[in-house]
Formats: sequence, C-alpha cells, structure tokens
Amino acid sequence: MIVRKRKVNEMSQKLVIDKEIVKVKGRVKTITIKKEEFDKFLKLVKLRILDKEYEALMPPLDHMQKNTIDVNGLMVMISQYISALTTNSGNSGGITPAQMVLTTQSGTVTLTYTGSVNSNTQGVSVYLQVFEDNGSFVWQYYYVGYDTTNASYTASQIELYASAYIYTGCFPGTSVGGAYYTNIVRIAYTNVSFTKSADSYLFIVWLIQFQNIPPYAILFVPVLQSNANITLYIACNSSTSYKIYVNNNNCNVTCGGNCPSGGLTGFLTYVKGDSVILEVPVMVAIGQGVSPAEILICSTAQYVYSNVGGNPTAFTTSSQLNTTLSPPVSGGTFYLALATITLTFETS
Repeated sequence: MIVRKRKVNEMSQKLVIDKEIVKVKGRVKTITIKKEEFDKFLKLVKLRILDKEYEALMPPLDHMQKNTIDVNGLMVMISQYISALTTNSGNSGGITPAQMVLTTQSGTVTLTYTGSVNSNTQGVSVYLQVFEDNGSFVWQYYYVGYDTTNASYTASQIELYASAYIYTGCFPGTSVGGAYYTNIVRIAYTNVSFTKSADSYLFIVWLIQFQNIPPYAILFVPVLQSNANITLYIACNSSTSYKIYVNNNNCNVTCGGNCPSGGLTGFLTYVKGDSVILEVPVMVAIGQGVSPAEILICSTAQYVYSNVGGNPTAFTTSSQLNTTLSPPVSGGTFYLALATITLTFETS
C-alpha cells in the first residue's frame, strides 16, 4: 500500500499526480543467420509474471538499440483502452496482437502475430514479463519477429504495431464475458540497414517497456496482447475499482467506507512533446461545506492470466492516495469536490 499526501490550493483546482511519470521506452535489434545455425540460435529464457515463471524461446537479447516510440499511436491506444475501462464497451471484434512492417527496396513485408516461431514462414511472437521494482511495477513486452522463408530483400525501416484489450467478465469459469480491443496501431519504429538472403533467416527482437508505474496508476496502463494471455478484469468483479472518497466530517474515511464517492467517467488524452498526457476528472458531491475537504483515492486492479503456470491465476494490486483541499468559500450550502488525476507517459 502506498499513501501519499499533497496539498492543493483551491476547492476546484486539479489534484495532479505528476511526480511519478510512467516511462515508456523501446529497444530493438535485427539478426540474420545462416539456416544451418538455426538449431543453436534460439535459447530458452526464463521470464516471470510476479511470482510465476515461464520459459520463452527467444534470440539473444544483448546489444539492443534505442528506437523511436510513436507518441501519436500510443495516444490512440491509451484513449481506446481508457474508453473501454470507463464505459465497459468498445470494439468486441478480435484484433491481431502484433505486426511488424518492413520497408524494403521493392515495397513492404508484413510479419503478423503467430504466437510462436515456426519454420518456413513469417510471423511475430509476444512474450510478457511483469515485476515490481522499488514499489512500482514494470511491464515488459518482448516482440520476436521472424522470417524463415526463402525470401530475399534489403530493409531500411521497421514499424511495430500492437493492440491492447480489457475483459468485461468474471474470473474464468464463473461467468461468460467478452473482451474489448483497441485498434492495432503503430507504437514504435526504427531505421535499419540489413539484407536478408534466400539462404538466411531473419529475427527481430523488440522490447517495449512501461516502467515506474505506481500501484494507484496501474489501472491506466494499457495491457497489450501477448502469448501470456494476461488481461485486466473490469466487470462482475467488485475487487476491481477506482474510487475517490471525500470526507464530509460525517463518515468513515476508508476505502469502501460510507463517505461520498465518485468513480471514473470521462477522460482526456493529448500529446505534449514526447509524452502522452492522460487526464481523468472526478467530481464528488459532498453536501455542506467541510474544513478541510479530505480526499481518499482508492485503486484496486485484478489481472488474470491463463497461459502461465497452468490453471487461470490472478494477481491484485491495491493502493491509496490521500490529499486535502482548502476550505470552500464561506456562506455556501452545497459543494462539489473536483479532482483531475493526470498521468504522464514519457517516452524515450
């Protein structure tokens, strides 16, 4: 549990979470090998989702180079993801988890998600790792693109496309539900210079990482589709919530208490420089004026994954954020507490 206290100056001023900035970075490498080297090239790597380990067959991960994060594509993904989160609706049609588009001397080559590395084909596989670092979460997505065909071409650029999703049902096996998907959008790109020959195989390893995610903000970070099949559950589940409680001096100021409360409704996303800004306003009617107006933000998120460690497994994160607003203007009889939670996705 993380509890922080901040002071803002006016009743209607923003409560801005601006010191914990979610870092979004990408690293990429391309490798061509002779076909006869394939059997000794891929290695089993141990990845983990918190306390669960699983093995992934991947190329070497050393010497990866910085890429460029597409902030406009990231904004589209975040907007569609938060829309599904706040409305429990959206695009229910299945969207491919990932694609890589290579610009070559004669056009484009598209590698589409297959879930594993196969012979004599082209595709993309996605492996996920989740862990905690100094009280914050880190989500790592390893995209492995491959071309094990006889194709030959010279590439000058690679683009990475991905999609996120939310599940609006109960824990698997207890109720029927459905997923809402974002569009597949470009989230990163890089310039390259390599030639794939007919007698060689191509591998592309791409790491997309969300880091420095405080527990109270994990709900706002898109869950990208991956082989691990992990997803956020937002309906039929009372433990998944985000509420703001306001002390009116006549209630129990605790998560799940009887203080006036408000939840997530609207939101705003926009690009500012190399960052995507997400603003979520919350308004709570607190009745007569109070002094001071204490705000308690309670966040709980449950994630379920079914392809790691056997049976469906869940992990839940909960946290709180406390702050106070200065007393309202004297003489009033009814007041609204307005807080705007602002989260910055800073790319590098």
